[in-house]
Amino acid sequence: MIEEEAAETTWEQYSSVFRTMFPIVSTKTALQDTHFTKGFAHSCQIYAIETKERWASMKQHLEQALEEYRKSYEESGTLESVANLLWALCLGYACSVDGEAVRGENTEYTKNCYETGMLLIGILRETKVYEELAEYYFALLYYIGMVGNGMGIEHNKAVGVELMKSLVIFGNPYTVCFVKECELIG
Repeated sequence: MIEEEAAETTWEQYSSVFRTMFPIVSTKTALQDTHFTKGFAHSCQIYAIETKERWASMKQHLEQALEEYRKSYEESGTLESVANLLWALCLGYACSVDGEAVRGENTEYTKNCYETGMLLIGILRETKVYEELAEYYFALLYYIGMVGNGMGIEHNKAVGVELMKSLVIFGNPYTVCFVKECELIG
């Protein structure tokens, strides 16, 4: 019984970190768009997964969320969809790439993810509303090693930590929440 509670607590903590690390965005206006609403429902399904064993089903929801957010942005220009496309890209990358594999066979995959991420970040940075989210995700790209620069996961993570420290100084709310959750800064 105690081991089950400890395992459950560990999964709850893990889930909490992921929700903080990869924030999703929703507004009343965005929820009026059918594609956004469908994508958001799939995103919520991912964060509703209650056990590590069921986490494997996340990929299906993630792919469907990506497709709906893409349609929402292309058809309606919904900026929240851009933010959540970035969310899905980073979450999918972090869950699919082993740190050792990043240095080898996944370099092209990493580079493609980085380029897509930077395109999405650029769109968000052009808005005042999502500028801080864009800055947070830029630091997160380094933290999770999604930069495809051949420098290695540990180097890029260190760069990500330093970027996060700078964003904390500037009061970036996404970074402050993440740092509190993960205790990055001592």
